[in-house]
Amino acid sequence: MRIKSSILVLVSVLLLVGLCPRPAGAAPYEGYTYSYWGDAVQSPIAYLPSRAISGLEAGTGAWNAPGDLFVSAEGLLYVLDSGNGRIVVLDKEWNTLRVIEGFRNGEKKDSFNNPEGLFVTDAGRIYVADTENRRLVELDGTGTFVREIGAPKADVIGAGFEYFPRKVIVDKAGRIYVVGRGVYEGLIEFDSDGQFTGFMGTNKVQFDPVDLFWKSVSTKEQREKMVQFIPLEFNNVDVDEDGFIYTTTVDKKTFSPVKRLNPSGIDVLRVSSEIPPIGDLSLDRSAFIDIDVTGNGVYRALDTTRGRVFTYNEDGKLLYVIGQLGSQLGTFKNPAAVESYENAIYVLDRDLGRITEFMVTQFGSMVNEANTLYSSGKHDEAAKLWREVLKLDANYEMAYVGIGKSLLRQGEYKQAMTYLKLGNDREYYSKALGKYRREYMRDHFSIYMTGMIAVLLGGYVIVRLVKRQRKGGRVQDAVS
Repeated sequence: MRIKSSILVLVSVLLLVGLCPRPAGAAPYEGYTYSYWGDAVQSPIAYLPSRAISGLEAGTGAWNAPGDLFVSAEGLLYVLDSGNGRIVVLDKEWNTLRVIEGFRNGEKKDSFNNPEGLFVTDAGRIYVADTENRRLVELDGTGTFVREIGAPKADVIGAGFEYFPRKVIVDKAGRIYVVGRGVYEGLIEFDSDGQFTGFMGTNKVQFDPVDLFWKSVSTKEQREKMVQFIPLEFNNVDVDEDGFIYTTTVDKKTFSPVKRLNPSGIDVLRVSSEIPPIGDLSLDRSAFIDIDVTGNGVYRALDTTRGRVFTYNEDGKLLYVIGQLGSQLGTFKNPAAVESYENAIYVLDRDLGRITEFMVTQFGSMVNEANTLYSSGKHDEAAKLWREVLKLDANYEMAYVGIGKSLLRQGEYKQAMTYLKLGNDREYYSKALGKYRREYMRDHFSIYMTGMIAVLLGGYVIVRLVKRQRKGGRVQDAVS
């Protein structure tokens, strides 16, 4: 009997376990976002790891400290195998198409020396920041040498200037922008002919109030020994379809680690949220080391502090977070680069020498599509998707804002106020409140005016009766 009872209990437990839904923690990391008040709020996971590949699995031999990754418009993956001084090209199925280990430079055989940056144009031209060789190298799609661009030369460049290109991008006009190691003047800009045209987008100098005070009370000799206030250098760069340049700065103290530079080098990044795009809100702040612009103003910043990818929309609002440090599939040891293609996100791990692919989930797909409609001004269509998003995440503030703006456009001001309040959008809540007040007064104007006139007339009649009563009283007193 005891054995039968034990078996029945075991079967019951197994049935209960099978009927219970699987926990969201089955993923190697938790999904979350931040509320208006800066509190971390759990959220469904937008992307899940699907597969990973290393150099050994690609058949090219182990990748040695790969430093950069680029995904072309056709979906080809270009891996900059920095430690081995080569470029590995994979197709969509991750079959190795070619390995570029060297090239003919005139009459001699040439090669890379610890390159750190890679960029591929729509025409298939490959640009490599050949760091330790202090040059840029341009190759065609087959890996044939086209030209090299050496250190910039101009009167504005000091005698002690050292040129170590780290990252490179090329815009549609053929202008070349380079992130240089230890270059604080901004991005190094070359024209399509490879001629230096100047520096672009210098970061502002960051002051430490304590150091500034001591500098003000110190002698000249003491000041010379103190740390100098210099602008922060950029550490990575990307360009969007409109030619705006996105940059990242690794400093954890700044509240503008991401910039969007216009052709004049002015930062025009939109930040309509109370929380700027700075990653995690904690004492140990995020340190962005790469940025990927995906279209519709959406960009992803890769954080090396905790191995996370933060995705923001064109207003600087956080859409979702994926990844973390660890040893499982979907986690990283030392993430170096992030790229996107269609419904996938790719992250390159320098220490593990592998690429991890993340595929979009139902939640992530709805958020992406709703945000695309939202950014293109199709608020009513976006609102339908935002309502579906709320079924999966009742705390997703941007969904409430999207629905509220749609209701505001439809003239449903009172309902709009409810959603905008839940989304903590004070600006549009005030607009909805103002319109609701005007509409309310317009609809109830006759009632209020009738009541006001009635009150005034009633008051007038009462005053007249009181005066008449007082006058009659005085006459009666005079007669008596």
